[in-house]
Amino acid sequence: MEHLYVIGIDYGTDSVRALLADAESGEGIAVAVCNYSRWGRGLYCDTAKSQFRQHPLDYLEGLEQVLRQVIAQCPAPEAIRAIAVDTTASTPCLVDRTCTPLSLTAGYEENPDAMFVLWKDHTAQRESEEITALCARGEINYARRSGNHYSSECFWSKVLHLLRGSERLRRDAWAVVELCDWIPAVLTGCRAMEDLRSGLCVAGSKVMWAEEWGGYPPEEFFAGLDPVLLPILRRLPVRTYGCDTPAGTLSPEWAAKLGLSEQVVIGVGNVDCHSGAVGAGICHGTVVLNLGTSACYMAVMPPEKMGDRMVEGIFGQVDGSILPGMVGFEAGMSAFGDVYAWFKRLLCWPLREVLLPADPENETLRALAAQTEERLLAKLAEAAAQLPLRADAPLATDYLNGRRSPYPCNRLTGSVVGLNLSATAPELYYAFAEATVFATKAILDHLAENGVEIGRLVGIGGISQKSPFVMQLLADVTGMAIEVSGSAHSCALGAVVHAAAAAGLYPSVGAAQRALCPSVARVYTPDAAKSGILALRYERYRALGAFTENLFINR
Repeated sequence: MEHLYVIGIDYGTDSVRALLADAESGEGIAVAVCNYSRWGRGLYCDTAKSQFRQHPLDYLEGLEQVLRQVIAQCPAPEAIRAIAVDTTASTPCLVDRTCTPLSLTAGYEENPDAMFVLWKDHTAQRESEEITALCARGEINYARRSGNHYSSECFWSKVLHLLRGSERLRRDAWAVVELCDWIPAVLTGCRAMEDLRSGLCVAGSKVMWAEEWGGYPPEEFFAGLDPVLLPILRRLPVRTYGCDTPAGTLSPEWAAKLGLSEQVVIGVGNVDCHSGAVGAGICHGTVVLNLGTSACYMAVMPPEKMGDRMVEGIFGQVDGSILPGMVGFEAGMSAFGDVYAWFKRLLCWPLREVLLPADPENETLRALAAQTEERLLAKLAEAAAQLPLRADAPLATDYLNGRRSPYPCNRLTGSVVGLNLSATAPELYYAFAEATVFATKAILDHLAENGVEIGRLVGIGGISQKSPFVMQLLADVTGMAIEVSGSAHSCALGAVVHAAAAAGLYPSVGAAQRALCPSVARVYTPDAAKSGILALRYERYRALGAFTENLFINR
């Protein structure tokens, strides 16, 4: 292979990053990251309502910035052959006839409902419950591919919630597009829904598309739900494509802007966690644990091994998602790192609301407060790791943003018990960290009990790279070794793999994986001496979760 390059772009919750890689060795040549400026200021979000919206300008500005930065560091920009993208999902947006988000049109600039609805937005809980109930009554359960439950984090729940909320939006919204389909459309210059290439991963796992019922559910299903959805349904792309497929080539506008050839291939978009699994070298028997603000756990199985079995209560089971020719499984948690971030905000309240306002112009004080915030979680983890393991220590559940799997319940909230006047901040941090790990065990046990073969665990994402305490706790609780991927940018690396395959530089995704994915960087092995007490605490965690669910949900 001649010396060629590809770029993977990964849109996360807080930022977008680009990875420029050598297409033969997988060596990372350059990485660029851009934080979303509006999101960073908390605009368009209302945490109390579980409303999380992102302005498309954050995405567009970030896209141009990270591409310019990595291209500037490329030894031969003319040798860049392909760009592929992964994004959060389901993150849909209402668009006009030209595939332009309504928030980029006159009169909608500051309207959150005209922006992208981020994956963790739960404002559509009521619509989710309606869809799940309708699916259960039908001759075909169209939620079958999402564990017989359709989440408020998914496409149709969010779209229905937006359209019901505004007559003006119903009038002006021509169609709806997922973020992972929109970014490739931007790069290729696609301006019409009928020309847009929709990715199988997002369509199958979030939008109810399946070959077994001929694509999307029929019009009769949506008419029974709410006829307001029918125009949107009729304008969705009919076909779906694998992420190893070109969406097109770089548009003249973007080619001129970036100084690249118009022949650069743009790959079909992917879901970020699926891309991360590919970048971590996922294969049959391996579960990839993507540990970030949320947690996504991915596995694949040959169709002949799975047969007709469907796993109840997970987030997705889709033929051809994650890896071509395999059944892809997705489960996870709506909050993982977000739980730690919440605890940090809680403890930092006196800094922000008492100390700094007392002398707002004091730069020394501001620097000290910033340093304290930056170091807080690391110090808590260090102290928590030194705590004696006690059966009666404070115990928590992790449902601070609901429960995604097993058996979704987005209205469920977190809890903590076992407090007394001697409880310390490290003990509480340990309890919440342990809760996120216990939730991981519950998910893995559920997958295994339903026939998903698990022989190996690989961790990716920020927490796998930054928190030895959490990773060791994961190994201790699951009783399995946890390998950490050698790439700090597994999602972007998965996009690199797909870019190389889409450009025809490799005959398959598997071949590109074998050439481009790195080896393991570190392995955490379980401490058998802790298994007894951890097993007892795990059972208490399950009992506490069931108790709070009965107390607050099943009343």
